[in-house]
Amino acid sequence: MAGEEVGGVPELRQDPCTRDWVVLAPQRGERPLEWGEPVPVPGSRETCPFCPGCEERTPPELWRRPGPDGGWSIRVVPNRYPVVTPEPEPEPEPATEPATAPVAETSTEPPTETPTETATEAVAGARRVRGLFRRAVADGSHEVVIETPDHDWDIADGGTDTVAAVLDACRTRTRVLRERGPGLVLPFRNHGAAAGTSLAHPHSQIVSTPVVPLRHRHLHDVARAYHDDTGGCLYLDLVRAELDDGARVVAARERAAAFAPYAARTPYETWVVPTERRASFADASDEALADVAALLVRVLGGLRRLLGDVPYNYAIVGAPNGGEGARWFQWHVQIVPRLTIAAGFELGSGMAVNIVPPERAAAELRNAP
Repeated sequence: MAGEEVGGVPELRQDPCTRDWVVLAPQRGERPLEWGEPVPVPGSRETCPFCPGCEERTPPELWRRPGPDGGWSIRVVPNRYPVVTPEPEPEPEPATEPATAPVAETSTEPPTETPTETATEAVAGARRVRGLFRRAVADGSHEVVIETPDHDWDIADGGTDTVAAVLDACRTRTRVLRERGPGLVLPFRNHGAAAGTSLAHPHSQIVSTPVVPLRHRHLHDVARAYHDDTGGCLYLDLVRAELDDGARVVAARERAAAFAPYAARTPYETWVVPTERRASFADASDEALADVAALLVRVLGGLRRLLGDVPYNYAIVGAPNGGEGARWFQWHVQIVPRLTIAAGFELGSGMAVNIVPPERAAAELRNAP
């Protein structure tokens, strides 16, 4: 049965959303390594550019939610160290007086061809191709969502309304960024040094890219094939199957459910999936955001109570720009704690090895005090 926990023998499981195989190897958890004390993220109120009163230390503000006494509760600013940047507008060429064409000199020598970049590099739109090698301008946006004026707050602390406001800020900016053309908008959050955080002040980030990464194209291809075969939405059918099984469910609300995926890639990986059909996060309803926010507080709070202040990443996965009407896809949140390090087998094979079966992880999170 799907709900049976893995015993002492390693097991292969296939992820229904990617068709990738994952190795569940709980016996490897007995090795004297695994997770230890988290590495603190440097930063204090005195030096933090995200704290109130330091607004001039960030790039110019893109959006804000007003706070009490004329202040702010959430700010969005460009990332000072972006992954991608907006392509600058071309400068207009200066006007020049028409010049008189010089008289051509006659010559008996054959013309000499001057090699140009386009002679060896084909140009197709924004892409340049030289044989097997293709490149393009990294045109996009990288924004920081400063979630609160409180330097020491975290999502695991709650409350639900505050977290829902953070999700709403991400949704608002996602709506703006997706209108800039084809590509992908990805809101995400890093927590802890091992997860990539460089500033302690609570913040999320949003990156928009001009291309759809291969992994996201694959997610949509698998979901579309499932829809062609069954007429259903893979992710909504997956939620129903998990709720029916129950073994991997962490918590559920009216419009969303949190569960450990059947082929979890890392210990305590958890997905939060809304149950109202929306392919794009930008189109999520306020009611769905409220339930997702409550489940994020529940899962991340349970993770902290269970294991301490562990590093994690979460990403809000949704349809690429222009794919908002895809009935085969569903936006959702993937929470990935950073508790183990990929070693040679994982890097060489591309297969994840998980030492905590998802049934055990879900039960522990479900029962976390």
